[in-house]
Amino acid sequence: MLFQNLFLTTLILIINAQYPVPIPPGGRMAVHGWLILPWDTNVTSGPIQAWFSHHVPEFGIDSPHNFQIILNGLLTPLSCFNTESTPQPIPIPYPPQDELLQYEYTITPPPAFSLNDLLLERLTELKGVIYNGSFDTSYERIPLALGTLTVRQLITAVYLNESKSIPSYPDLRYLSYPRDMSPSGDTKPFQHVYFAHEIYSVPDFDHIIHGRIDTTQCHCDTKFPLLCDTKRILQEIRTPGVEWSFPTLTNDFKNRLLPPSIIRGRITSGPVLCPITVLESIHCTIGPDFSEKC
Repeated sequence: MLFQNLFLTTLILIINAQYPVPIPPGGRMAVHGWLILPWDTNVTSGPIQAWFSHHVPEFGIDSPHNFQIILNGLLTPLSCFNTESTPQPIPIPYPPQDELLQYEYTITPPPAFSLNDLLLERLTELKGVIYNGSFDTSYERIPLALGTLTVRQLITAVYLNESKSIPSYPDLRYLSYPRDMSPSGDTKPFQHVYFAHEIYSVPDFDHIIHGRIDTTQCHCDTKFPLLCDTKRILQEIRTPGVEWSFPTLTNDFKNRLLPPSIIRGRITSGPVLCPITVLESIHCTIGPDFSEKC
């Protein structure tokens, strides 16, 4: 028991070192919802693999929501009030059978829980209500099902510093998350990708879109011709949480990526440049508290 406690304490210290603020166990207690971004699948029943975006983050040193989080999770349907012998499939779009999401699908665990415990990997399972809609949609949210969200991996977890001394990025920045995470997706020329605007400085905006990249139209910066080939391009694009820059657009919600635009973006960590076709805008709110729609 002593060794186990020592291990957990060490793990908490290591994880705390990743963030610029303390993450004490039990902290940031509140109701935290999650936007569901489903992966490609051939199965339309049972658990859903998806990206889940913290819905919504918020600037503020005392806010329990002051992290932008996007995680890899598994959403498993639950039987409703013991009236079903087996859980029914969760009635949300299943790509690629459903090309677009069209609506904002969310899961909200009704009781408050500690966001810190999730960041510390002490909390990995959340039960909640799955909705079509949320507080920021133009329609009243509709309860669809009950489900269990199992957290498999934190991909993006960034503290939102409210200091006004932090300058905004000069150009528009988004983070990308592939929709097809199967091994067969590694060679597909057309890549469907979810993009989340990178929240960085007050007031900023929280925006999620779905886009398509024709990798045959990607190329590498002429300064780095030897660093890039088709395999490298696909590897870069399919890395979850990779940062993209759109240098022709300033970092303002008025310049957010909207359909049916085609815009050239660059992966900031390498020489890859690609034209991105924006297919749908899924969610958008304006900071610093992200309660106002774009």
